[in-house]
Amino acid sequence: MTAFAVAPMLTLPRLAQLTDGDLVVREMPHEPLAREAFLQSGFDGVAIDTRTLKPGQLFVPLAGARADGHAFLAEAFARGAAAALCARVRHAEWAGREPGPLVLVDDVTAALQRMAGRWRAGWTGPLIGVTGSAGKTTTKDLVALALGTRAATLKTEGNLNNHWGVPLTLLALRPSHQAAVVEIAMNRPGEIAALAAIARPNAAVITNAGSAHLEGLGSLEAIAREKASLAFALKAGEIAFVGADSPRLMSALAGAPCRLVRYGFARTAEVRPRAVESLGAAGSRIEVEGFPTLRLPLVGRHQVANALAALAVARELGCEPAAVVAALEGYRPSRGRMEIRRLRGATLLVDCYNANPESTRAALETLAGWPDARRRIALLGDMLELGPRAGELHRETAAAAAGVELWAVGSHAADYAAGARAAKVEARVFADLAAARAELDRALADGVVVLLKASRGAALERVLDGLGTEG
Repeated sequence: MTAFAVAPMLTLPRLAQLTDGDLVVREMPHEPLAREAFLQSGFDGVAIDTRTLKPGQLFVPLAGARADGHAFLAEAFARGAAAALCARVRHAEWAGREPGPLVLVDDVTAALQRMAGRWRAGWTGPLIGVTGSAGKTTTKDLVALALGTRAATLKTEGNLNNHWGVPLTLLALRPSHQAAVVEIAMNRPGEIAALAAIARPNAAVITNAGSAHLEGLGSLEAIAREKASLAFALKAGEIAFVGADSPRLMSALAGAPCRLVRYGFARTAEVRPRAVESLGAAGSRIEVEGFPTLRLPLVGRHQVANALAALAVARELGCEPAAVVAALEGYRPSRGRMEIRRLRGATLLVDCYNANPESTRAALETLAGWPDARRRIALLGDMLELGPRAGELHRETAAAAAGVELWAVGSHAADYAAGARAAKVEARVFADLAAARAELDRALADGVVVLLKASRGAALERVLDGLGTEG
């Protein structure tokens, strides 16, 4: 039995109730007071990986592509788990020798989502859902920083934004949190609406609707409808902050029951900059009515749009403008998200966490406008999940690489090169990462700026292996 200095997050009977499960314990105390103490024990926190599980947490054994968490139940309790969920069909393996309190459920993922939804329903603060084809993670971080200036704010950590991640984020809510910013992603039609039904957002931020996940949704219009579904999950009078520079998104939002607040560069945006100045590696200088001048430490025009989302939220929710600007100026990007590195005098723009045509064109625009560069190289890898139009989209994207040298590697390297050459852009194709690394090794020098951009699955960041230390 785990002892808590304060009451546990959930007692064992309450866990069974919220998951529609059945509590199974190998040995229940017989003495009444001990029995009552056991039933009032519980857990504080949830883990889905025994390697990160902390003593006193609930272990949720999910079935992944490479392993089923049920195989690690004994290890979870050996590491101090207070309880665990268990699929009924797997309980036969443990019947009579349960390593700790188990709650039997029909489906572990569904039980996790059910528990999270019911837990969230008992929390009364404002919750902002964030989605979009590009920029949602940075936007989520910036919005959370803005809200954090006036209230203790929970935000999605890492990439916990899917059918497992959103419930885990919700289960991190505590009474001390006064606001929450929850990132919501998708891989299939209807997923955003399903996750919104669990998270119950009071407001939404939708960055844009582009080509990401085109393979799974089939058309750009379907993607826009999927992103817009987060706004349709809101009630009348609630607010959706939407990227005004995404025409398909704006069309898909027609008829949404909530109030729309547009942000971006478009003339229709209620929150847009009066002036923007690129500061190169230092980011951008932004002037927005109602706020002090913001020196955003993120590079690229697309990052300015992400900051405008945070300013729009801050304005509507009554955050103090100077405090918000100070918070945003202290932000640093996550590793691999338009991250600036220095190597042998060269500047590297490492943006290998994700890629789609829209985000890649934005990165190419940033590279082309980089001040004081004597040579600009765009090393591009594959953009994934684009479906039958993948070749065409790689060619179209490369055609936007004006003012730079385009280097391409991967299964779509030839498509990149064809698109670039059609647009009179210098292009080179490399057989593999080793070949690209060798040429990059020769190119690195003072005044050279290199963009590395690809989907995460392309592992393009490995091209930097062995090139030396930063400095």
